[in-house]
Amino acid sequence: MLWATLLSVAFYHGEVAAPTLLEWIKTRLDDLLNLGPWTVVIILGIVIAAIPVGAVVFYLLQQRP
Repeated sequence: MLWATLLSVAFYHGEVAAPTLLEWIKTRLDDLLNLGPWTVVIILGIVIAAIPVGAVVFYLLQQRP
């Protein structure tokens, strides 16, 4: 029974996530935020860059006497 469950999950589809679900999420976010594609790219770039910068700042604050 366990093997059947694992195999059914493994052979679901080749995509990382369900394409229908991803399209639905994208549509809902576009409706809610009403942002252009470059705005989303810039926001995600800032978030991605802020994570390591925040970690370094946190480390430096911990090193202060």
